[in-house]
Amino acid sequence: MSLQIQTTRVEPDIVVVHLSGSITSGPESQAVVEPLVRDLLNQSEKKLIFDLTGVEETDSTGLKIIIHCFLAARTAGAELRLASASANVARLFKITRLDTVLPWYPTVAAACEGFTVTPERESNGCDPCDPQGP
Repeated sequence: MSLQIQTTRVEPDIVVVHLSGSITSGPESQAVVEPLVRDLLNQSEKKLIFDLTGVEETDSTGLKIIIHCFLAARTAGAELRLASASANVARLFKITRLDTVLPWYPTVAAACEGFTVTPERESNGCDPCDPQGP
């Protein structure tokens, strides 16, 4: 199955990239996903989520594409999170241990919550992602 991509804005500053189909070797995957992420970063988008709900399969090329997008976001001062991967896709990330490096969330909603930073926590120097809080 070919790769399908759709973007939506779920918060004023969060863009969700909905991927469906296959992220596998071949010109289609790389020629579409990486340029889209570059365009979003060039538009100063800083909070990106890949919704992997519809991804049926991926291979080493698909992993490479996701890693390139993650690193491009980090280099641009942005953040890319992954959400809602199927068991088959998540398994590949576990086997390669990339699930310990890339930020994974069970749902898009959970990934969005992680982006929320309250002004008081940010201003007192506390890490907004620290569950212990101030």
